[in-house]
This record gives sequence, C-alpha cells and structure tokens, in this order.
Amino acid sequence: MKTSIVICFYERVDFLRLCLDALKTASKDFDEVVIADDGSDRDAVSQVEDLVPRYDFPIIHAWHPREGPRRAATRNNGIRHATGDYLVFMDADFVALSGGIRSHIKAAASGCFAAGRCKYTSEEQAKLILAEGVSDELLEAVYRELPDEPVIKEHREFIRYGFLRKLGLTSPRKQTFGGHFSIYKKDIEAVNGYDASYVGWGGEDQDMALRLVMAGFSGRSVIPDARVLHLWHPRELGNAHWKEGPNVRYFFREKIPVFCENGLAKK
Repeated sequence: MKTSIVICFYERVDFLRLCLDALKTASKDFDEVVIADDGSDRDAVSQVEDLVPRYDFPIIHAWHPREGPRRAATRNNGIRHATGDYLVFMDADFVALSGGIRSHIKAAASGCFAAGRCKYTSEEQAKLILAEGVSDELLEAVYRELPDEPVIKEHREFIRYGFLRKLGLTSPRKQTFGGHFSIYKKDIEAVNGYDASYVGWGGEDQDMALRLVMAGFSGRSVIPDARVLHLWHPRELGNAHWKEGPNVRYFFREKIPVFCENGLAKK
C-alpha cells in the first residue's frame, strides 16, 4: 500500500518546516508528502521550494491561486496530486510525534476512515519548539505537559457516537473527524472529495464526515495512539463566526448529497 500525507498549508513556512522535520522519523511509514498550498505568495513559495530538497522523501508542492481561504478546494487539489492508495490528512501547524503516522497506517481498512485529535500547545510551548527545532525529547516533553483528559474524552465520545449511530439513536451530523484523519483514496473519491462550496472558516470537515457516514463508511479512532501537537497561533476567526456564518447555514441545509457537486470531479 502506497501512502501519501496531504498537508494543508498557507504561508507559515516556519510551521511547515517543523511539520516536515517531525515526519523524518516516520519516513519509512509513508511514500510521499503533498503540500496542498492555498495560494501562498511568491516569497512563501520560494521558501517552500528551498525546503523541499532538504528531505529524503518525495515532496509534491500542489499550489493553486488564492481566492480567499479555500481549505476544501485546497485539500481536493492535494488529493488530485497524491499518488498514494491511502491518504493521511494533516495541517501545516501539526507536529506528529513518533508513531503517529504508523497508527494511521495500522488503522487502514477499506470502507473506513481513521480519526485523530491534537493536543493544543500554549504560545510559550510553540515558541520553544520554533526556537529549538524538532526533537523526540522536546516533543515528548511538551506532550506530557499537556493534559490527557481532553484527548481521552474525545476518544470516548467518538466510540460512543459510533455505537449510538449503529443503533440509529443519533444524527449522522454528529460525526466528526477534526484534526488529522486518514482514508483510502478510492473511498474519498466515492463521495467526490471535499465540497469546495465551503469558503472561509469552518464546515468542510463536518460536511466530509457527514457524507462519508451517509455513504456507509464507518470511523475508527486513533485518538489515543496517533499523537499530534497543534502549534499555537492567533485565531483569525473563532467558533462564534462559524456558528453565525454562511458555512454553518450551508451545512444545515435540508438535503446534502453524498456525492457533492462541487468536489474533486465537477460536472
């Protein structure tokens, strides 16, 4: 099985460098990295081009023009460029600890997706990692400093939801896989990838999870094992904007097709 890691990226080259550095120790677990670039400017693109030769694994830089934040369209572009049978999705501000990617690979199964979560660093911890660079010792130390309870709670909720959904006791809209997740390429193609009608902040992950469940796919939790740090950065938009904005209204429209019209393959 050939595996591609698809990294959603926009202009934070310092974060991308840490993300790629952390993948060095997992290079035997995947075959290529696709940097799905949401229209970074020429300076950032030049820095990415300088980064690529430093790594001993293949890296594809999949850029598209900037038309505002388009995470769904960006990930679709990454999927199109990926040559792997199995895809692991991350963001450029994620730093995977040892064994994190391997946990996704072990969970791979046709008709399933594997969902993970992150521990969120403080501003001080993110600055420390940026200053010192990636090392197993530092990442392990930071991960231990952060509480386990939120991750354990999300794992239990994920398992609980899957059980209730099989019994028909909860809405498919409650399915999530925020953070990092993985799936066979053929399976994400079966629902036509991400709905690129989501522009701006929020909604595209919830929509993808919903459509996968509607299509009959089931979720596996790798939350306790696929350990990933989310590097602190100021939020451009918060949950209030997501709850009040156009994306949430689009998500809660009456009928959502399993095979989205504005996805990987457009009619």
